[in-house]
Amino acid sequence: MPANKSLKDVPATDPVGDALQAAAAQAAQRWGPHLLRAQEREAIKTAASRGDHWLAQLLERQARGRYVENRLSEQFLELRWNKKGVDAIDPVTGCRYEVLSGTDSNLALHGQRMAGELFRMITF
Repeated sequence: MPANKSLKDVPATDPVGDALQAAAAQAAQRWGPHLLRAQEREAIKTAASRGDHWLAQLLERQARGRYVENRLSEQFLELRWNKKGVDAIDPVTGCRYEVLSGTDSNLALHGQRMAGELFRMITF
């Protein structure tokens, strides 16, 4: 919770966020390495061949994240999607959403980067 916000700023219900969460879980289940673009596949292969297995895993998780976020942005056209800052904003309620893979490192990175923002984490 950002220092300038209180629990009163958290909505009691969030139907858009609930729908985003469900859609993210569904998209993540549909994702597979067969959906990698040629450039992504080559970067993962190169990293693995150099012995950088951590990097190969990271690149694959990032590709999965892009896939999920792209599916959500196609499905939730009513939201304002951003390249910087929070991923999506509901222009009706002002609620902010960040689409995250849910790994410890991803959650920590976003928690630090977005410390001043009040947003709902949409994890998959």
